[in-house]
Amino acid sequence: MKYAKNQAKEWARANLPGLGGGIIQPLNEDYSIDYAGITPWIERQIEMGVDSIICDGACGEWLTFTVEERKKIHEVSAKVVNGRVPLIANTSHPSLLSALELVQHAEAVGADAVMHVTPYSNSSSNDGVYRYYKYIADRVNIGICLYNTNPTGYVMTPEFINELAEKIPNVCGIKQGIGSLDQTLKTYKLAGDKIVVGDPMEDYWPDQIRYMPDTAFQFCNFAPALFQTPDKPRLVQYTKLLKQGKVDAAMKIYNELAPLRVLFRETQIASLMGKGVFPLTALKYWAERLGLPGGPVRPPFELLSDYVRDAVDSRLKEAGLIK
Repeated sequence: MKYAKNQAKEWARANLPGLGGGIIQPLNEDYSIDYAGITPWIERQIEMGVDSIICDGACGEWLTFTVEERKKIHEVSAKVVNGRVPLIANTSHPSLLSALELVQHAEAVGADAVMHVTPYSNSSSNDGVYRYYKYIADRVNIGICLYNTNPTGYVMTPEFINELAEKIPNVCGIKQGIGSLDQTLKTYKLAGDKIVVGDPMEDYWPDQIRYMPDTAFQFCNFAPALFQTPDKPRLVQYTKLLKQGKVDAAMKIYNELAPLRVLFRETQIASLMGKGVFPLTALKYWAERLGLPGGPVRPPFELLSDYVRDAVDSRLKEAGLIK
């Protein structure tokens, strides 16, 4: 580890803010994991200038993978990243003991921090969630980034997030994946002096940079890979301009990405808010159109419809990412 347990918060605040690039895990046609496909996802994002990599996340299809498959994803990711940027491994699991096994393994293979969601369906009280996180945190040194999201069935309040940050030394960050800038800013107001408060939504990334300048973290988003290409790294470009105070130039580029925000809402948000799941086939097809490996999704994820395929093609053309 690059830090001691009681230094996790300090390390996170110094190293995690910025663009966190997620991986949409490629599969082979027989549903086995395409481990070699991890490399181009990581290399392209580092080439374009992301500040960290997050592997095995929500868009990475982790709920359909075994513990052993996920361990190998973490191992391969750590080898490919090779210390060039911080690596965060998603170690979420509804089983307390399997979760601990994943966290301990991620720590052993060289992840710099872990991301951990409240257990799906099992979370029903602040006390239960606190005991879950504390049990794991007491047994590892690695920094733990909480993951707050609606599909789990239990959304943590800013007050409770602050309580976890205060009581658990190696809780060092949070992904506020609930689609609410208001809740993200409230969390920052309460806990932003202790942990890195991040949010995956690219829509209001400029607002995060403006209102949370010291911890703004686009946490585990597909946007660093799917909103740009190496010859048009517009997300990285407008981020740099915003941080330099060149707001007009930054927002001009930001507005050029409007078709992709529409595409995300067309193909993802409607399903996420309605069914509580990402239609990952759309994201994988999107990735393949930009030259990244995708492959199929394991059942019970839905197959790609002609409507969604056409929507991806038209929006990518409108944004100038494909011809």
